[in-house]
Amino acid sequence: MDNNLVIFEQDSQTKEVILGYLSEFEDVKLDRVFDDYAEGVKYIKENRPKVVMFSMTSDKNTSLKMIKRLSDFGVNIIALSEDYTTSNIIQTLRYGAKDFVSKPVIKKDLFVALVKCCQEDVKVLKKSQIISVFSNKGGVGKTAIATNLAVELTKLTRDKVALVDLNLPIGDVTTFLDIKPTIDISEIINNSQIDNSEFITDACRRYKDTSLYVLAEPPYIEQSRTLTPAQIVKLFDCLRNAFSYIVVDMGTNVDKLNMTILEKSDIILLITIVNLPLIRNCQRCLDLFENLEFPSDKTKVIVNRYLENDEITVEDVENTINKPVYWKVPNNYFTIMSSINKGIPVSEVNENSNITESFTQLASKLTEDMFESDLT
Repeated sequence: MDNNLVIFEQDSQTKEVILGYLSEFEDVKLDRVFDDYAEGVKYIKENRPKVVMFSMTSDKNTSLKMIKRLSDFGVNIIALSEDYTTSNIIQTLRYGAKDFVSKPVIKKDLFVALVKCCQEDVKVLKKSQIISVFSNKGGVGKTAIATNLAVELTKLTRDKVALVDLNLPIGDVTTFLDIKPTIDISEIINNSQIDNSEFITDACRRYKDTSLYVLAEPPYIEQSRTLTPAQIVKLFDCLRNAFSYIVVDMGTNVDKLNMTILEKSDIILLITIVNLPLIRNCQRCLDLFENLEFPSDKTKVIVNRYLENDEITVEDVENTINKPVYWKVPNNYFTIMSSINKGIPVSEVNENSNITESFTQLASKLTEDMFESDLT
């Protein structure tokens, strides 16, 4: 399919800027520019271009409805808006926009969004990404982060995401999402069709009507103990062929199996909370990863249950571990506990809570960083 582009824009100056940028971008063919949005929607319905650049008007509700309608036509939408607050970005993406670019439009932001939309048919990323969520200590909220991150990645990218429970020997992902799997990791690994992408997808349990698929841990402790690093490598190779993103909820042991998972991962989210013992353990993990010669940018430190006025500051943590904190997940006890007890993501408990917003922004930051890294 040609990368035809249609633009909805009423501001002449913004239109001029965008057209100037597009003259340097050879991968799209400008089809039409509309300042009459109703006429533009009719044109999209009849012609179905690949990409629509939609500038939101002061009538936000009408703009969102139009984005939803255009999304239903199967086109990739880049939303443009002067309101780049987190709540507006989240709402726009949930109504069906593929990406969001703030106004005034910056060339780099526009180009990244265009490449993302134009390459959707061959996946946004050159290769599938394995994101492993790890801590060498339990009780830091690792499973909650893995689960909610996977949910938000699914919403944000609309790509197929696998959530793999390798928190052996006893995982909780299926409990956190209140699902009952029909098959588990050990059964998939031992199946002769493991190399078949369709089999892998069908074997995972789909979460509701989303593109999130869950691969459960073995139901019996004895089964989990029989898994080998070679089997995990084979599993990941097969998952890469079926999913754009693979989020792994890992165990806490520093053993050969977990080190194999970490080595195969593209990104390691190292989870800690702000207390001295766990910060020291975080530092030990970073030292281990350095000794294993992991690339320094592979590991991202996440501070969970973050409080603004904590006695130990983020700067204290960064000085101790000699590495910047990548993300802070706020301490919202009631929302997270309600989520766990009900077996639903935090976004279904309260989509406007600070912790829901944090997970959405984390997913957005990760995808942007992975995509930009993939372009270089």
